[in-house]
This record gives sequence, C-alpha cells and structure tokens, in this order.
Amino acid sequence: MCKIKECTINNVIYGFFTFLISITLSGCMQSNAATTGSEIATTAKPQNLITDNKLKIVNAAFYQTFVLGDWRYKGARNLGGTINAYIQIPAPLDMSKEVQKSYLQKAICPSSAHTNMWSEIDGIPLSVHIYTHKQKNSLYVNCINPLIIAG
Repeated sequence: MCKIKECTINNVIYGFFTFLISITLSGCMQSNAATTGSEIATTAKPQNLITDNKLKIVNAAFYQTFVLGDWRYKGARNLGGTINAYIQIPAPLDMSKEVQKSYLQKAICPSSAHTNMWSEIDGIPLSVHIYTHKQKNSLYVNCINPLIIAG
C-alpha cells in the first residue's frame, strides 16, 4: 500500500514539475516573439514576400550587365528578408572600402532604367556584394530604390 502512495506522489511531483517547465518555456517563447515582433515593427516597414519570381527579375537585371568582362554575376538570394546579389571579381579593387562602396552604389546598383525590377521589389531591400574568393568575405552596399522620391 505504501508503495502505491509513493508512486502516486512521485507521479504527481513529476507531473507538476513537467507542467511548470512547459509553462516557463511557453512564456519564454511568447516573450521572445513579442519582443522580436515589436522590434521589427518599430525599425522597418512591412515588406513584400521575396518570391522566386522576384529573384529572377533581379537576376535578369544583373546578368545583362555582366555578360562581358571579368566580373561574374553569381545570382541573388533571399537572406533575412533582403535580396542579396553576388558578383565575383577576379582581384581586389585598388581603392579604399569607402570608395568601393560609393562605386557599387553609383555604378553597380540598378539604375532607374530598371523600372520593372524596382517596381517588383518595392519595399524589399536590395544589397550588392562583391567578393574575390568567398561570398562570406564580401564587401556590400545597400542599393537605394531610385523610384522612391525622398520627401
């Protein structure tokens, strides 16, 4: 008889602790979701979904530019809600990082002539990366949508 009471008490205790752990984990997940959601809501406007079609449109805009020459366009990817376009260059550029970024912004980021592309990705950030060997060691710049008029 004592053994049955002991097993029942142990089961109740284990059940109680399991219940407390699940409530704690649930609270942590909800707190994290609420915190993350509020940070996103305050720092960025709602973005469009990055579809394969949008990536193809970005790819088409860049492929045209890098058909000839030593620079190779390696495609666009969705990383963290940003479209990242990668260009492999044969050797590091002989200019400071700031000058390289300015060059990317002015000469490599798609111009207003790419109206279809900019309209399609409206609200989605576009970054252009250049690298020599590894993409993770790239230098990048965030392109500015020329169709958006600063107010």
